[in-house]
Amino acid sequence: MMKKRRIQMIIIILVTICLYIVYIMNNIAFFKDKEFERAVRETLISSRVSMVDRREKALGGIIWKRDLERVQSVSINFREYKVKNIEDIKYFKNTKTVWFSYISAYDGDNSIYEEEYVLDNIYLIKKFKYLEDLHLYHLKINEDIEAMFPNVDVFIE
Repeated sequence: MMKKRRIQMIIIILVTICLYIVYIMNNIAFFKDKEFERAVRETLISSRVSMVDRREKALGGIIWKRDLERVQSVSINFREYKVKNIEDIKYFKNTKTVWFSYISAYDGDNSIYEEEYVLDNIYLIKKFKYLEDLHLYHLKINEDIEAMFPNVDVFIE
């Protein structure tokens, strides 16, 4: 009888630990695109991911989903960060402004980012309830983005 009770307690403890681990894992932002993650780690400051500001030292360790949900503005320069997939934008669901660009190397440079499928997951941004502005500069665009976002100010160059 005592041995059976001990086994039940061990099972309860193990199940509790497993549920806790699952809970923790569901709250961590796991990035599919390593360049997108690098951009976030190097430029996340307070409530924005900014291509203008850089951290002295990149963020280390775990990036929590709740921290990314507080971000108001996301801007990434694809010249510096060779993002191939923007699917990780899903973690920024409360952002108001998204700015993806391929900043010119010099004045008069009109080159565009050649990664043809980088914006394939742009539809994920449609779920953002606070989105006001979407800026896309010097990127290959395969869809009618303005039609996709009728209630958002869309800027494309």
